[in-house]
Amino acid sequence: MGTLLTGTNTIIPKDTEGSGFTHRLNLTWKPSEDLLLYTTWSRGFRPGGINRRSTIAPYAPDYLTNYEVGFKATLLDGALRFNAALYQQEWKKFQFSFLGANSFTEIHNGPNARIRGLEADMTFKPVDRLSISAAGSYTDAKTLQNLCAIDDPTYSCTDAGNSISAPKGTRLPVTPKFKINSTIRYTIPMGEADAYLQAVVAHQSSASADIRTVPAAELGLLEAFTSVDFAAGSEFGSISAEVFVSNLFDERGQLSRASQCGQCNSRTYIFTNRPRTIGLRLGTKF
Repeated sequence: MGTLLTGTNTIIPKDTEGSGFTHRLNLTWKPSEDLLLYTTWSRGFRPGGINRRSTIAPYAPDYLTNYEVGFKATLLDGALRFNAALYQQEWKKFQFSFLGANSFTEIHNGPNARIRGLEADMTFKPVDRLSISAAGSYTDAKTLQNLCAIDDPTYSCTDAGNSISAPKGTRLPVTPKFKINSTIRYTIPMGEADAYLQAVVAHQSSASADIRTVPAAELGLLEAFTSVDFAAGSEFGSISAEVFVSNLFDERGQLSRASQCGQCNSRTYIFTNRPRTIGLRLGTKF
């Protein structure tokens, strides 16, 4: 609950309420020992709330319904495991936030959005001590109505003083279309212990920093980037040791961007992944 202090020093309480439920229905079928097929129907929601500035209307709950079909397969006498899923998500009146007047964060409800995607992963062991794994995803996330500068339940944005902040079909922000990663691990026998070498490569495509088209253009694009990690280690009984290098080539991948304040985008803050990090991990089992 929030409060609004009027010019007569009268406190007017502000509150909001909402309700929702979550469910998950999953059906599986195993036509053989090496293949499993499944479908899932699930739903979730986030409660609404009150904005910090009491003159801004409370925001309502948003709801996400997910439809998914997929399979899990084991092939080549167990040497290859391959999983894939195709999904569609219906996101109703999604909540989004931005810096408003005087740099107060405002949370509003946007229009409906639809997210369609494909994700897959595999693990392949061509020889006894070599393991190759990879995973990737494609995401097509777009709005289904206009996003208005001033909240409009009709999404036409034609009221006096209103305008379209993002037209129908705008991609959701901070959501790369493509993400892929791969891991190669090789184990080396060393007496009673096993040492290993491991390399990880990850890539993601570009994405918008803001759903509103004008701020997104001012903030600039989150550029595509690729990172590489490397590790070498071993286990000696209950003791484990690993030397690692994260982000080997010191790639400054952009994860998000933000403006200096609510009414100015002349100075963009860029938040990146962790720079090159070299370290040692030691562990034990009790």
